[in-house]
Amino acid sequence: MVKYACYLILLSLVWGCSSPIKSVDIDEIYLNWELITNEVIPGQNHEARFTLTNKSNAELTPDWEIYFNTIFLSLTPKITSGDILIEHLSGDFFRIKPGPEFPGIGPGESFSFSYASDNFLVKNSHAPQGLYIVRKEKNEPEIIRNYQAKTFALPDLKTWADDTSLPIPTIDFLFEENKNLKLLSQNEYSPIIPTPKSLQWGNSHQIYSGDITINQSVFEKSGSFLKDRLQEHYNGKVSIETKSEATIHIEKAPNVLAKEGYELEIGNRIIIKASDEKGAFYGVQSLLALMPLEFYASKVSEFLLPEIYIQDEPRFGYRGLFLDVARNFQSKQSVLKLLDLMAFYKLNVFHFNLANDEGWRIEIPGLPELTEIGSKRGHSKDEVDFLWPYYSSGPDKDNSPNGSGFYSSEDFMEILQYAHERNIEVIPEIGVPAHSRAAIISMRKRFHNKMKSGDEQGAMEYLLEDFEDKSEYLSAQNFRGNAICICQESAFNFYEKVIDEILLMYKKANVPIKTFHTGGDEVPKGSWTKSPVCEKFIAETDGLNSVHDLTDYFYSRIFNMFNEKGLQTAGWEEIGQMEGSENGKMVARPNPEFANKGFRVYAWNSVAGWGGEDMAYQLANAGYEVVVCNSSNIYFDLAYNMDPDEPGHQWSGYVDLKTAWRTVPMNHFVSNERDMYGRKIDIDALSIGKEKLTENGKKNIKGIQGQLWTETVKGQDMMEYYLLPKMLGLVERAWAVDPNWTSISNYEERIKARESDWNAFANAVGQRELPRLDYLFGGFNTRIPKPGVKVEDGLLYANVETPGLLIRYTKNGEDPDEKSPIITAGLAIEGKINLKVFTPSGRSGNLIVVNK
Repeated sequence: MVKYACYLILLSLVWGCSSPIKSVDIDEIYLNWELITNEVIPGQNHEARFTLTNKSNAELTPDWEIYFNTIFLSLTPKITSGDILIEHLSGDFFRIKPGPEFPGIGPGESFSFSYASDNFLVKNSHAPQGLYIVRKEKNEPEIIRNYQAKTFALPDLKTWADDTSLPIPTIDFLFEENKNLKLLSQNEYSPIIPTPKSLQWGNSHQIYSGDITINQSVFEKSGSFLKDRLQEHYNGKVSIETKSEATIHIEKAPNVLAKEGYELEIGNRIIIKASDEKGAFYGVQSLLALMPLEFYASKVSEFLLPEIYIQDEPRFGYRGLFLDVARNFQSKQSVLKLLDLMAFYKLNVFHFNLANDEGWRIEIPGLPELTEIGSKRGHSKDEVDFLWPYYSSGPDKDNSPNGSGFYSSEDFMEILQYAHERNIEVIPEIGVPAHSRAAIISMRKRFHNKMKSGDEQGAMEYLLEDFEDKSEYLSAQNFRGNAICICQESAFNFYEKVIDEILLMYKKANVPIKTFHTGGDEVPKGSWTKSPVCEKFIAETDGLNSVHDLTDYFYSRIFNMFNEKGLQTAGWEEIGQMEGSENGKMVARPNPEFANKGFRVYAWNSVAGWGGEDMAYQLANAGYEVVVCNSSNIYFDLAYNMDPDEPGHQWSGYVDLKTAWRTVPMNHFVSNERDMYGRKIDIDALSIGKEKLTENGKKNIKGIQGQLWTETVKGQDMMEYYLLPKMLGLVERAWAVDPNWTSISNYEERIKARESDWNAFANAVGQRELPRLDYLFGGFNTRIPKPGVKVEDGLLYANVETPGLLIRYTKNGEDPDEKSPIITAGLAIEGKINLKVFTPSGRSGNLIVVNK
């Protein structure tokens, strides 16, 4: 018996050596996620369930960790079933760890665990994303390819939001929104966006063929630009020639023309007049905008232009677009294409956010750690060598096109020159003192490397943190440790080094720079409160009594630094604010410390009901230069609407083309009639106690800027989808005169006049802009809306938010294509009807199915 037992032991040892226990392959691990409940009333909350399935023939042992990303989850979700821990690590990055009672999952078995969170889920894209697993036996990240999040649809959302005013965009809701729109004839809407100050239609059209000659006069830059653009699309010869019989004349006009203004006359000849190069350039852009669609769709041998006379000039000198490439990266080529788009629509400032908590995106000679560490995202235990994979950018730092990436000095100089050639000013943003985690981590690595090499002085030179700081805080985006320690000189050494290197790039590119954006927003409450370095610094520095005094100290230092370099100090509205107690409540008010010193502030926090609806006007009246950046109207990272399949944020409401278009920069109270929850706004009540612009304040409103933050934007296609067409509303408000309806005090009369103007603008977008954008600069991935639908007396009626787009249908169950019939009137419903909206080129939006 003993011999037999020994034999079995020996056999098992031999067997164990020759046939090791089978490991579960990553493709045999399946993970599903689904909502269990989703409630908006009485208190926002949802419950969701993960189901882990083992499809191998071996046991999946509970020695793993699963990582995922979501912005839309409580930091400490309640576990409602399963022995599991869901742990918030940083930002949108979470980890799931099995507890001691979590079972091994046998072959073919599944195990579910669930959690509850105190928010209402609106979007399918808000489910956990970017999931990967790290198993003890492998000790390396593996993407869970067999992950599926169960989606929900509009009817689900409508059920959950029953008895609320939430604007659920069902097809009947959309039909009601579009009911006042009708198709207009060509002469009933502007042929150019932004709408010119004045235009007169002629009686005919002109055909241009054969050789095209351009007499550019003194405007060499604009003449050369026009030649290149025409030659790109025209089969004939295009040349620059100084002769009176030239086809196109670009002429120097008397100084009576406003800066950036122009006149354009198309008749027997084409004449552009301007008093400066920028005006000539915008006249050229208007000429290009008048070209027929065929000109952009394929090379032409002739083109037809309407006889027309235009006098034009911009409303605002500052017409900006902001792009964040720190949260998610965009390639150099996508930025260059965006600059082409901006120039075509007469935007003239590109606000370029190059660093944030989640990424550092510009090479700084002398500080290689910023890009070696701060520009990369991937799986890491401690973020020592690179950042965590925020926004589902994936565990592989070397294969993460959205998470990893930066612009070399040469890339950045190319962007500067490309913008300058198109009369676009590039304002770089390196945000401080908060939003700086990528820089902090990079300089921490530099410190430790220098210390290892014995270079203590070098280690301390650019250090951005106090290692003994025990302050506890959480930023607006759920980061800890994201504010640089402004109580040590090394923080200013660092910032000046970065500024100087960027200024050198401008100099080498031969491009001027006037303004530098310092960020300054969302400094977390609690920063520096338990920093020994700051405690000592405050005690030893005259004029400082507490951490509350540090912000003014910091911006005084920055202002002086910038003054010495000939730079204007700019930042988000917070750099011009101070907090004080009013009626037992802490409120933000303009800070007199920096008023009338040339500070430029970007006013963003204007959500109806939040109290900051007039902050732009308070700051302007107090003596700050102001750029209007209303989050509720021109933050383009906000979703187009509440449709579960529309990606984007909703923290400040929803932004579509009309929302951007109806922005009233000088009277924001009438920009919207409903709040983000769909409730009607009482404009009179909203404006009680709020500041209106004074005459001096009006002079301080320098312009308007749209923002695209990129937490939810992944890649160039998504960037273009988020921007277009809603960016065109910004374009209109930045350049065109303030429409008459903005000054009508009576609500009903104002809305009636506004809807008439909106119909004309929506027709211009639907009939001209969206069709052309399919081809312009290689074509853009514009959003194509869903149709609105109404069924009445057995007939189906459909409309669209931009008349001119085509609504096609089928009755045979197949998806409509570009050959399917177009709905032009009521359509008899006999069964199921499939609908899609198309551009003339054949691009289409999402499928809509209507049953009898």
